[in-house]
Amino acid sequence: MAPDSEKDFDPEVDDFSVEAFDDGNDFFAKREVNYEERFRAASKEIKRKKTFANDREVEEFLRQYDDVAGKSVARVVKHTDDVEPGDVELLVRRMVERWPSLLGDVNKDEHNPVFMAIRNSQHALVGYMISACKDRDRLESALSKKAPDGNTCLHAALKETRDVNPNTIRMLIESATDDVLAVQDDVGMTPMHYAVSFNQCNAARADLIALFIDRDLKALQKSVRSQQTFLDVRAMSGRSVYREHENSRAPIAKRYEEHLAKKRQATGANKQGQAARSAPRDLRDKARDSRQGGSAEPNGGSSTDKYGSNGDADDGLDERERLRQIRKAEEAKEKGEETKRPAQPVRAGNSSRNHEPAPNTPLKRRSTARFDSNLEQEKQKEKERVRPAPKSRGSSHGEKTMIGLLKNSDAILLRLKLHYMRMRSAEMAISFLYGNNIDDFQISFDYDRLPRKMLWNEFVKRFGADAQSGLRFDRVLQYVTFPRVQVTLKGRRADMEREAELQSGVRQVGKLGRKDMQYFFDWLYKKGVRHIIRVSVEDSGDSGETVHSDQAIQESLERFIVEHLDWKKTDLDPETILRVSSKVNREAPTPENPMKTEIVSDRQLKQLYLRWSGNNAVLRGWSEPEGLAMLPYLQSILLFTPPADKTYDNEPWIRAKIDDFEAKLIASRQAARAQAQTLLPVKITAPGVFGVGDISSVFGDVEVIRMDSVADNERKVRSLDAPHLTSSAPVKGVNSHRWLDSTARFAGGMIPFWETTVNNFLESRQNRHTLGELEKDVVLALIDDGVDMFDTPETNQILEGKSFDFHGGKVRPPFSSAKGHGTVMASMILRVCPMVKIYPIRLKTYENAKGKNMNIDAGYAAQAIQAALDKKAAIISMSWTVPMSEGDSEAKKRLHNVLKTAVERRVLMFCSAPDEGKFTELDYPSGPWRDRFFRIGAAGSDGSVFQWTPDDGITYVIPGVDVVREQAANRTFDPHSGQGIPNRMVEFHETGSSVATALGAGLAAMIIYCVKASILAVKTVNNSNSPLLGILPDNAAELIAHPDEMKRAFASLGKVTPNNFVQIWDELDKISEQLEVLRAPSSTPEAKLKCTNAFVDFGQRLWGAARQEH
Repeated sequence: MAPDSEKDFDPEVDDFSVEAFDDGNDFFAKREVNYEERFRAASKEIKRKKTFANDREVEEFLRQYDDVAGKSVARVVKHTDDVEPGDVELLVRRMVERWPSLLGDVNKDEHNPVFMAIRNSQHALVGYMISACKDRDRLESALSKKAPDGNTCLHAALKETRDVNPNTIRMLIESATDDVLAVQDDVGMTPMHYAVSFNQCNAARADLIALFIDRDLKALQKSVRSQQTFLDVRAMSGRSVYREHENSRAPIAKRYEEHLAKKRQATGANKQGQAARSAPRDLRDKARDSRQGGSAEPNGGSSTDKYGSNGDADDGLDERERLRQIRKAEEAKEKGEETKRPAQPVRAGNSSRNHEPAPNTPLKRRSTARFDSNLEQEKQKEKERVRPAPKSRGSSHGEKTMIGLLKNSDAILLRLKLHYMRMRSAEMAISFLYGNNIDDFQISFDYDRLPRKMLWNEFVKRFGADAQSGLRFDRVLQYVTFPRVQVTLKGRRADMEREAELQSGVRQVGKLGRKDMQYFFDWLYKKGVRHIIRVSVEDSGDSGETVHSDQAIQESLERFIVEHLDWKKTDLDPETILRVSSKVNREAPTPENPMKTEIVSDRQLKQLYLRWSGNNAVLRGWSEPEGLAMLPYLQSILLFTPPADKTYDNEPWIRAKIDDFEAKLIASRQAARAQAQTLLPVKITAPGVFGVGDISSVFGDVEVIRMDSVADNERKVRSLDAPHLTSSAPVKGVNSHRWLDSTARFAGGMIPFWETTVNNFLESRQNRHTLGELEKDVVLALIDDGVDMFDTPETNQILEGKSFDFHGGKVRPPFSSAKGHGTVMASMILRVCPMVKIYPIRLKTYENAKGKNMNIDAGYAAQAIQAALDKKAAIISMSWTVPMSEGDSEAKKRLHNVLKTAVERRVLMFCSAPDEGKFTELDYPSGPWRDRFFRIGAAGSDGSVFQWTPDDGITYVIPGVDVVREQAANRTFDPHSGQGIPNRMVEFHETGSSVATALGAGLAAMIIYCVKASILAVKTVNNSNSPLLGILPDNAAELIAHPDEMKRAFASLGKVTPNNFVQIWDELDKISEQLEVLRAPSSTPEAKLKCTNAFVDFGQRLWGAARQEH
């Protein structure tokens, strides 16, 4: 019966130990040999009978061997030959029904009967035992039991390299509790981590993944409060189920790509050989044509000559495209359809061509390590050809298998992604899909607090025009949210639109219409977005405002799959709603590689938010058979009724009309369902991307939920800190105005000097990079409340960033600021060092118990610092303090550990003074490491400073009090003023050490640039035979970006007062003069060389001071 059955029973190799069954009864006190004899006798009896056809035969056997039958399920049937599993089904079932505790008994290897049957591929036996066990607690215990290697029964079934019956695994999954599915083995992997292995990625395994997802959905639905399920469990590697699949896929896919590249190379070599052999004939043909007065075709001859033969015309296609066409041809053949010649690949932006996805291909498990099994034979045949002939479009079995694996893999990844995005918060989804998200992929777009009047060129300039620039988006977004935004076009695009209107004689929108959102959705499409789960657009038209035309809405959404639509336009046209996703390609090229296709899911508009004016004609239009009833997956409609002061009819009349609307919609829905049953096949693709469902999955009942028209109030978020420092009388030697003026002057000279130095260096090196990539920009991580990209003085200096401001299942973007605090900090940094690249990391903030300042979550602060380390930022600026309690909370441990890592890496970290003006060891981030941080105190514009003591550990005092107020009044650092972009800094009166911290971080960045520029200048000038004195090591810029070295470099800039205020003008003003001479048009080459020498001397002094030990 079993693969490992034995003809002669041998107790030495039996899997079960008799001692495991000893419960102290008299019977179990007998000698072991009696057990073995009885088990041997039972086995012989089963062999003799061969089958147990009815209950009577089973009962007779159990009465005869009752003493041993109740001691082991597996032993009674394991050592029997010539017995089919079905013949002993009744026996096994009766034993488990009568003695369910047998499933928990283990052998000497600590394997229970279910585990052992899985390992021995006794699939039928597994099914009998599980289905017969009515004691759910016993069954759960058996399925959750870990073997010594950490595996449960499900782990064993899904890890098994031999074929395991999918029905057996399905039964195990269905029988397992949620807790069993969440059990982790010795490396932290759940059964689902093994289920998604790419090697097992056949159609049957895809169906099992669908079952896992269904189990997760049920677990979430029955939980009273939000809690983790097995799908949220991470392995010890930190990988989610989704990332585990990607990890198992990556090396195989890479080998496959390498195989295809080699095959393409070999094909190209063959073509060149053919061309060489046919060259003499071609020359003779051309000579003959010349003598006859004929002319060759333009561009070097006919298409036949170009490709060798007409049959080879498609050989120029990418191999992946060719394989995709083969797959489609095979699908057509399977359907009995006439196969047409495959079309050429379409461009990413072409939405007019519909591609039907191939069905899942059932795959047998085979090795995928080799894909070129037929390659050598094909190459040999090619050599033997006398004349080029049409090539076979067939692929090796390995290639066909790989195509199926990749297709199923794509479907699994998409389904996992969609399910998780639908059911989890943005925070959880980002971690599930991207882990620490080092590449800063966005899974949503929230316009948030960006300007309501937008110059389109400025928007594209900051966020990038396509998938290769600016913000990087996932192909599926959880949500897209837009307030009312007015877009203004300038330049070429504005001219093109005006020209189009003049040529057509038709305005693109009416006088009362608008199309602003069309620009944003076109932009998202160019960014690679194809699927949006929730779309929300403010378009109410209150107070006589213009609203989007129906055409603009249709053209905005027709290329996206949208699941939840909340376009806040009153009385939205049903035809417009039906046009959502109308131009979605079922199988479409990716924007990154038009030759590679992707699977996209069905149109899935499931939930509608409708604003109703009170006009009954609108309700009738929505409920018509050609209206909303035609949306196959629609589940619910949230109907917002007008407020009482804007209605013509009374409440009973309105309620009656809504009831009529719902009844008519149900009737129309039933008619659509009946029509679908006649027009569609019995089996249709359900909205789960893969797998097959029946007609009941579409045109189900639609729930109409009446809502009040009350706008949601946005949560108010305050600044991270407020004025808290008290000043003393002015201190001699502290001159804030001069400090600010000196840095501004120096920055103005450094911008062109840095750019010129880098360009000259690259030209002298023929654009070869240095070992330390000295010409690269310095990255400064700003951990704050976000940075408004449209309110900063430098356009291109703000990187995409990352956000940990999670709220209500969503995430506020890093490119806007909760209260403007982070924007001001970025502006202060760029004021001192305009060249630095700022990496904004947005933190979640909330008001503290005193209602005075904003508190920060320590757990998110830890993640933010880790993100800065992942980005390899040279400087981290944190204008906040987190007071921690004495205990060891989990959040405190995480924050402490990541800060410890940063300290060990000697990262430059700047932080502000605490609220009370006194540091303690519990004031994070710097508390436990006061000497490893730059603790910055603030000086007022009149020279006053807080009376710090040496015990406070203040590193330096820098201007901070009233700096923003005075600078905003001067508006000298706002290049966008007067361009229609709001300047929130004018309204922001930040005082205190937070501004001083930002200025200090900017100064540190400038010092690094000075050292970099000095090294590059020396290398450039020395290469031009005009040697400069002095040598700085290539790693000087890297070494000076360490805490101790940078502190000494700060001190070298000028006299340090007793209050630790550095009079930086002592050095900076002298170098600023040299930089101004360099920029002067009248400067001679000799004068410029002298100024460059002076700057290099300055860089050497910074480096010399930094490396000196006190």
